[in-house]
Amino acid sequence: MSRLANMPIKIPSAVNVKLAEIDGSKAVEVSNGKVQESWIVHHAVKLELNDEGLHLSMSDDDRSDKFSRSMLGTDYRHIKNLIEGMNKPFETILEIHGLGYRAKMAGKSVTLTLGKSHEDIVTIPEHVSVEVPNEREIVCKSHSKKSLGDFVSAVCSKRKPDAYKAKGVRIRGKFYRTKKD
Repeated sequence: MSRLANMPIKIPSAVNVKLAEIDGSKAVEVSNGKVQESWIVHHAVKLELNDEGLHLSMSDDDRSDKFSRSMLGTDYRHIKNLIEGMNKPFETILEIHGLGYRAKMAGKSVTLTLGKSHEDIVTIPEHVSVEVPNEREIVCKSHSKKSLGDFVSAVCSKRKPDAYKAKGVRIRGKFYRTKKD
C-alpha cells in the first residue's frame, strides 16, 4: 500500500476541489477558475475532503486485493498532479539537434523537419500550450501532467536521439547515453 496516501493532499487557495459522482463512480473535480479537470477514482478508494486537505483511504477488506492497493497510490499521485498543475502548470522544453532539423508552428499543430523525405506534423491537444521560440526549441506547458507527457512522447517519437551523435528530439535536462560514453 502507498505510504504517501496516508498524508493528506494540501489544496492551495487558488485551486477548487469538489467531490462528485460521474456515472455511478466517485470522482474528484479540480479547477482553477479557467480550466476544470476530473479524475475518476477506483471503487475501493475512499475520499474525504476537510480543512487539512483531501484524504484518500481504503477499507481493510479492500487492502487484501493487490490491485486495489496499487490503485490507492495511483489515484493519489494523479490527483496530486492535477492539483499541482492547476496551481502552476507543468513545463517541458524539447531541444532539436541535427543539421537541418527544425520545428515551426502551423496553427494547431507543430511541423517538424527531421531529415526525412517528408515533414512530420503533430497535432497539439486541447489543454497543452506550445511555443516555438526558435526553430531548435519547443516549449510545452499544461496543467495536466498526463496530457503533457503524451504530447511530448508523440513529438520525441518522430526522431529519437541516435546512439552515435544523439541527433533527434531530446528533452532538456535528460541524459542520453551515446556510444562514446
